[in-house]
Amino acid sequence: MARLNNGIFGSFTGKIGGVVGSSWRGMPILKMAPKEITKQPSPAQLLQRAKFSFAMGFLNPIKPFLAERFGKMEGSKAPFDLALSYHLKEAIKVEGDLLLMDYPKVCISKGHLRGLEGVTARLQAGNILSLQWENNSDQSFASAGDMLTVVLFLPDVGSFFFFENIALRQDTTVQITLPEEAVGAELHCWGTFVTHTGSRAATSSYFRCQ
Repeated sequence: MARLNNGIFGSFTGKIGGVVGSSWRGMPILKMAPKEITKQPSPAQLLQRAKFSFAMGFLNPIKPFLAERFGKMEGSKAPFDLALSYHLKEAIKVEGDLLLMDYPKVCISKGHLRGLEGVTARLQAGNILSLQWENNSDQSFASAGDMLTVVLFLPDVGSFFFFENIALRQDTTVQITLPEEAVGAELHCWGTFVTHTGSRAATSSYFRCQ
């Protein structure tokens, strides 16, 4: 049953015949009612659905970060939509019956700011991650005051850890105290720079600890 909003000249929600009324980003829209599907999905369709669920499960915990750091709106696609589309196409591996993230291809930010270069990451005593990089602030789309954010992912516990604005581009080094969960665990890391206003970001760089 459909429901009228604001009288007979307003929008409606629900189904009338073959038309469905709803809203998108606060705007009333009409669309054709979906047809009942009796045909069984193909293996390719089942795989795509599985990849979609897998990607959503991986990205949802960092959705607010991606919404701010993964580029700008492209038509009707928001930054998170762009991030989801990218990972579906580029960052999921199929090995037999398993879906796996290709961590070096995971991207947690995207933009025209110059990114990290010459990165080395070493684990030190006291569960400290020592990170070094080149000062490329003399190059285009870079500033000495750009701020570094590091994101860690621990597959064993399925958790992300964020260290935002922990150093400047010109600093070339920083030490990060890792969470207890990271002791002896598999660890994947990404780093990115953002401007001091937060309006622009770099495409993230992946690195592993030595």
